[in-house]
Amino acid sequence: MTTEPKLGMLSDPDAYLPPADGGPDCAYCKNRRFVLDEQGVLKPCPRCGVAQARKVEAMRAFSSHAGVALQQTFFNFKTVFNGQEDEILRDCLEEAERFADNPQGRWLVMWGTRGNGKSHLCAAVANHLRNSGTPALFLTMPDLLASLKHLMDLQANTEQESYSGRMKTIKTAPVLILDDLGAESASSWSDAVLYEIVDHRYRNRLPTMIVTNCPLDQFDPRITSRLQDTDFVTVVENRAPDYRRRPPEEKHSAR
Repeated sequence: MTTEPKLGMLSDPDAYLPPADGGPDCAYCKNRRFVLDEQGVLKPCPRCGVAQARKVEAMRAFSSHAGVALQQTFFNFKTVFNGQEDEILRDCLEEAERFADNPQGRWLVMWGTRGNGKSHLCAAVANHLRNSGTPALFLTMPDLLASLKHLMDLQANTEQESYSGRMKTIKTAPVLILDDLGAESASSWSDAVLYEIVDHRYRNRLPTMIVTNCPLDQFDPRITSRLQDTDFVTVVENRAPDYRRRPPEEKHSAR
């Protein structure tokens, strides 16, 4: 049975604080939903998971993770082409699974021609992380830029602050999955946005998956250098053939 806090209790760090969010009682964080780790950094409580769940939900509002992407998983990713197991597709699947199982401090960069399953693997990673309770932001580069441009075009001061807030969310997302890099119309503004995001996440070693149809040396050299840092970046070239050219029975059969 819970009781209402008495006058002065809220200033006591050890006082009981009834959950005001409808979530469960948690003795570990005393219903504050955050705890200090060994370095004194405030982190979501790992026991009740309430703060972590909120982050996951908040990111859905402007994510590209919708429609068909919600149904794309590792299990229904097809690795068979013309009746044979394709080693390239199998390698890409395994690298994506490895990243999804332990993304901390890692980057996965996947590039190759269109239609060979790279976007499916982005969605599969996002679905895996979401189902495990890990906040992940899945965006296509065109959606990211369109969202920021819309906020930038609005003149009210509050909307300008929303632009800054949106950029901060993208730069600091616990896991960022960025699809279709290079599909956007290039401009000095879009290049600057991409560099700001990539550089922040690179310097802070924030888990990031980036997928593109372009060879990496086509980007700004500063970005290319960061995408190829062998200390913590895994680069995978997907040279598999176009999924759309597979026989119909291989598109719809189980893996």
